[in-house]
Amino acid sequence: MGKKDLSEWRLDVGQYLGEISALCFVHLPSHLSSLPFLLAGSGSQVLLYDLEAGSLIRPFQVFHGIRLHGISCNFINCTEGSVSTRVTFEVALFGEKRVKLFELNFELSPNSQYQPETCVNLSLVQSLPRLSHWVFDVCFLKVCNGNRSLAIGCSDNSIRVWDISNSSIILEVHSPERCLLYSMKLWGDNLEALRIASGTIYNEIIVWKVDWEHVAPLLNSPEGNHAHGSSSDFKCFKLQDQQHTAVNLFRLVGHEGSIFRIEWSSCGSKLVSVSDDRSARIWEVRAEYWKDSDSIEEVGSSVLYGHNARVWDCCLTDSFIITAGEDCTCRVWGSDGKQLKMIKEHIGRGIWRCLYDPLSSLLVTAGFDSAIKVHQFQAFLPGSLESHPEAKEFNGRTEIFSLKIPNFSEQIRLTDSKSEYVRCLRLTSEDTLYIATNHGYLYHTKLCDMDSVNWNKILQVSEGMPIICMDLLSNEPKYPCGIDDWVALGDGKGNMTIVRVVGDVHTPQLSFTFTWSAGIERQLLGTYWCKSLGHRFIFTADPKGRLKLWRLCNPFSSDCYASSKTNNVFLVAEFSSCFGARIMCLDASFEDEVLFCGDLRGNLVLFPLLRDLLNDKSVALHVELSPLNYFKGAHGISTVSNVSVAKLRSNQTEIRSTGGDGCICYLEYDKDRESLEFIGMKQVKELSLIQSVSAENNSIDLASCNYAAGFASTDFIIWNLITEAKVVQIPCGGWRRPHSYFLGDVPEIKNCFAYVKDEVIHIHRHWVSNGERKMFPKNLHMQFHGKEIHTLCFVSENFQVGANVKKSALNKSSWIATGCEDGTVRLTRYSPGFENWSSSKLLGEHVEDKENPFLLISVGAKRVLTSWLLRHRGIDKMEETTVERKYNRHGNDLELSLGASSSLSFQWLSTDMPTKNSSTHGKKKDIKKVDHITRNIASMNTNANTGSISSESREREAKAFLGDKYEDDWRYLAVTAFLVKCPGSRLTVCFVVVACSDATLALRALILPLRLWFEVAMLVPLSSPVLALQHVIMPIHLPSKENVQIGSSYFVISGATDGSIAFWDVTGPVEAFVQQVSTLHIENFIDCQKRPRTGRGSQGGRWWRNLRHTRPNKESGSSIVSVRTEGGVQNHDACGVSAKVNDTENCTVEDGHIASCEPELNAVNSTSEICEIRPIHILNNAHQSGVNCLHVSKIKNCWSTECGFHFYVVSGGDDQAIHCLRVDLSLLARGPDSEIIAADVINSNSESEDVKSLIYYGQEQNQNYRIRFYNYFRATSAHSSAIKGIWTDGTWVFSTGLDQRVRFWLLEEHSILSQHAHLVVSVPEPEALSARACGRNHYEIAVAGRGMQMVEFHASTDIDEEQ
Repeated sequence: MGKKDLSEWRLDVGQYLGEISALCFVHLPSHLSSLPFLLAGSGSQVLLYDLEAGSLIRPFQVFHGIRLHGISCNFINCTEGSVSTRVTFEVALFGEKRVKLFELNFELSPNSQYQPETCVNLSLVQSLPRLSHWVFDVCFLKVCNGNRSLAIGCSDNSIRVWDISNSSIILEVHSPERCLLYSMKLWGDNLEALRIASGTIYNEIIVWKVDWEHVAPLLNSPEGNHAHGSSSDFKCFKLQDQQHTAVNLFRLVGHEGSIFRIEWSSCGSKLVSVSDDRSARIWEVRAEYWKDSDSIEEVGSSVLYGHNARVWDCCLTDSFIITAGEDCTCRVWGSDGKQLKMIKEHIGRGIWRCLYDPLSSLLVTAGFDSAIKVHQFQAFLPGSLESHPEAKEFNGRTEIFSLKIPNFSEQIRLTDSKSEYVRCLRLTSEDTLYIATNHGYLYHTKLCDMDSVNWNKILQVSEGMPIICMDLLSNEPKYPCGIDDWVALGDGKGNMTIVRVVGDVHTPQLSFTFTWSAGIERQLLGTYWCKSLGHRFIFTADPKGRLKLWRLCNPFSSDCYASSKTNNVFLVAEFSSCFGARIMCLDASFEDEVLFCGDLRGNLVLFPLLRDLLNDKSVALHVELSPLNYFKGAHGISTVSNVSVAKLRSNQTEIRSTGGDGCICYLEYDKDRESLEFIGMKQVKELSLIQSVSAENNSIDLASCNYAAGFASTDFIIWNLITEAKVVQIPCGGWRRPHSYFLGDVPEIKNCFAYVKDEVIHIHRHWVSNGERKMFPKNLHMQFHGKEIHTLCFVSENFQVGANVKKSALNKSSWIATGCEDGTVRLTRYSPGFENWSSSKLLGEHVEDKENPFLLISVGAKRVLTSWLLRHRGIDKMEETTVERKYNRHGNDLELSLGASSSLSFQWLSTDMPTKNSSTHGKKKDIKKVDHITRNIASMNTNANTGSISSESREREAKAFLGDKYEDDWRYLAVTAFLVKCPGSRLTVCFVVVACSDATLALRALILPLRLWFEVAMLVPLSSPVLALQHVIMPIHLPSKENVQIGSSYFVISGATDGSIAFWDVTGPVEAFVQQVSTLHIENFIDCQKRPRTGRGSQGGRWWRNLRHTRPNKESGSSIVSVRTEGGVQNHDACGVSAKVNDTENCTVEDGHIASCEPELNAVNSTSEICEIRPIHILNNAHQSGVNCLHVSKIKNCWSTECGFHFYVVSGGDDQAIHCLRVDLSLLARGPDSEIIAADVINSNSESEDVKSLIYYGQEQNQNYRIRFYNYFRATSAHSSAIKGIWTDGTWVFSTGLDQRVRFWLLEEHSILSQHAHLVVSVPEPEALSARACGRNHYEIAVAGRGMQMVEFHASTDIDEEQ
């Protein structure tokens, strides 16, 4: 194709999703808005929020490639008209060495009686010339003649005054202390009152002022007018030294670290500073300092200690101080230095900005995690928290009740075993409470107001035995203010009592009651209603894992009377757990006929619950049932606290459980296969025990859990899982005390918690009517990663691998998976338009890199490899969503067909972690031997792509033995993966290539759906760690019939830290492994790994026993492969496969539920070996330093030429260069008598400059194919800094680097790259780039680093696909 000029293109930049670097309130007149608006700086944008509505009004782009550091706002005027009201502000925005002035206009016109319509516009007024030093602060000044000016504080400890009216600098004053600063804060509204506090590099604060010794015309002087010129020129008019000089007032000494922030009090009498030394200091400024021109050194101040890391920001009011730091906490301090409150709701690098508004009592915090959280101090506070230490929550509508049981006052002695105390309590609503005591009493309590509580004694159980357990089932009453409650009571004698309470909520009445013996004495420990079964069935539990189901007779039938006769209840079934642990919670699905139970030891057990059994009215019916399935250690060894069941599909049920390990687990039960599969988990680090989770507006969707209620140490906490914000925190003494809670449709404004302490029932009720929905805390901006993002990839809802990507007109949103430095993976949704980023889901932890949008593979520190499977939910739960996976016999055409969706996520599949004694291939035993081997790698000349090389084996032996104390040092640096379908089997193999920091490259396999990990091969030799990996699947067709595919070739491309790029042919080991798996009865292996490790009382809390140690030392022809599961190594020499299984205790359970693994264990071979693969071609010195990124274009069909298929490989490195190489594959024709050409490598280790036309011959399905490497192109100095991300589709190449630029290259003939556009993004220090084609010459490009941003690229000129 001839060269075509691209004359026009369009670049659309999306909203930056990253750190919040500046905050500023905008106060409208009180009659227009009761709460202020908020300006927030994020990247190069400023975001305007309506705090009353809690929504984003509009983002504005104010800089290009410059991070916004600060905002200052000044009210100008308010014009009220008959139709609308116009309010105008002037806003100064600064970042780095730039300052811009804007005019912010609000146009408010009432369109309803509740919320006026607001139109906002931010227009540029002036762009100040670039200053010579960084700007630290600005403030607006007033001048006597009415003109406005702007004071600008710079990092060289100087002040510049900008005349807004005449667009020029009229004054520049330098402090006598010429030193660099870390911080500066200005105070004052005119030049005479202006005070400057500078935090120097010497850990001191210098306070100085501009001295007016002789008043002279400032703005109207002829000299001043003469100095005014074009705003684009740097005009500076210096007045006479004797008229304007800088005078030091005093020096504040005491900090032991860099001073990051300084704040003045509103009256200028106090200063607060925060520092690198983890402290904040309050400085009193005495009045005599203002007049004294001598420099006074002030030592001593009030010191605030409490932060665990550096303190970034602070606020100062007349009564308290607020600090925010790197430890992700915001702390409120009294003026006496005592800490009054701590808020910890951010993640990552910390809270960078905090801002407090005394008029509305609003506190705003923002940080690296992109979240903006708004809290409100209690409305009844007169401005001080000191006199109200009991105020623990910011919202002032919490009522606190303290109750005692009615006869508590009769006790005159100390509490002993005979005293009456509370054993159980249950809240049925925000004002109704049932209380059971050790004397067998059941009370009904109605909360009227703070001074009025109605007590009603319902009954006392037989013989006054202590009530051990209680459960409650509330039915919908027939009339308002009515009740219909069923209460189940179990006492110490093993008797069960059923009580029905009806009537009015103020005057409850006992409808009927009956009692029966449900167990022996002291063995009845739990009783449970099941809402799906109704009040006709009740469960009882004993300490040994036995569960009984009782059917109650219909109390309204003619043959049943309200009495205590035992014939009112019948034992229907008895369930025996295989674990022998007490059942703690349960839930049933009547439609699916299953019962799910959670026990004391973290296990989940599944029992059959036949519909005929529930409908049978036979009195003599009593059956014993064994488990259908079980899940051992769902919550490790911690108690399962709650189980919920919901219908997922026609034959599938979803289970959600919570436990004492602080985790929410999701499982899926397939009724047809009777299989129980773990599909996901969320760990809530803020809670050590999760009692239950709930959704907003009481949604029945188990996946949409928005709130978690539980305990952290001795505090009860309600945590918002969406905004990552704490809703309620109440000190109560811990979960072992009797307690209960009740949540409304919106827990932020409707929650109630009751607990017992010191024989007193304490009730905290926060209940706001629906008409007063000003909820705080609020989360204004979506929370994202709290640290740097290292990798990302696109995930499409309508995705096909192997087909041309086409953008659906109905599907305009994109899903992006990102991996962060802190080991978290998130799935984030992007939509073009107003508010781009709409949701971000945390998938899991301990991972960093990812590949393949259908099956997500993530790797990270400590050599952890995790796999995720695409999971999708439809809009209508009643409408079944089908996920169809179609594989062709060669695995290179994987199609995913999805219906319309509103939610996309990934379910956890499996995690592979190294065992304690596994080889890490890292510690060099003999440095000289390794150096000698490395020097000879380039000179090796081999004739096969796989083999056993003695020198390479010696190198690995030199690396092989690493002490346990160094085991956690290694990490995975890169990963790539592809899927292959096993012919004639339901199994699919996911081949994963991982690069480790110990300079090893391994090929592994994950067998699906069995979740078995196998070690397949080692890619050798490697002299340096690999930083980037890509794979290519090349289809092999008959030369005469291009539509008939006879096989596939699999290649891996790696880029290393020494600048080399290597090509590996893994076709042989892949096909040999697939063939072995197809013939092996792999279903006999035990899937021991069931859930991710968390280390909090779960499976990850201890090391697992290693059965065998593996070391690669076998040629590719060997039939021995190493298989990994959760805990050891298992080898199978006879079958050609070796497997790793878990501890014996995890393979067997009680009551005959044993899955035998004896046939496999008998085949253990202590000399397990895996094959080695050598590169077919190495580009030495392709880059002068490390290869940071690689990408491979889609494969193109070229049947019109001599090559069958071709693709492009592009790379970027630390040398700022981009390299492009074309690779062709063709099938060689052969006659019936032609000789088979052996696999060969021609000039496999070549310098990149000499690449002309290198040919590699391989063999596949008895057919010879040829690979050619040619058309090598190098674009030197493609970026001005290291290149971190690159992408290509064979037509366009997109790259990004540390220069914060995205460059757009056209891939022309002979692999030549020509740059057509570039863009400065808001993402500081970009680390990764990914893109997807949305149409012809239309692309979405995601750039990630310290945040993430989307760029849309439209080329107006059509580029021929065939170049």
